Amino acid sequence: MEYKIYTGTIIMINQGFMKATFRLMYCGMPNGNTFVLSPQITKGYAGFSSNIYYNINSKFIQVTNLQFDVIEVTPEYIIIGN
Repeated sequence: MEYKIYTGTIIMINQGFMKATFRLMYCGMPNGNTFVLSPQITKGYAGFSSNIYYNINSKFIQVTNLQFDVIEVTPEYIIIGN
């Protein structure tokens, strides 16, 4: 399945039946060679969201325990697939 995430928006990815959803935000491109994703990790009422920086030429990325194919990256949006 492909996901198109716009800068500053959060998507929820269902990990399977009876499993928690995974939240992911695209933070844009701080420069021409890097893009940033921010997974939101929660447990109960506590949570955190760290920024993960990736090279623009990355074909595959791993965010926590999930792997995605990088299809397209622009400053406005990113398209990833699993």
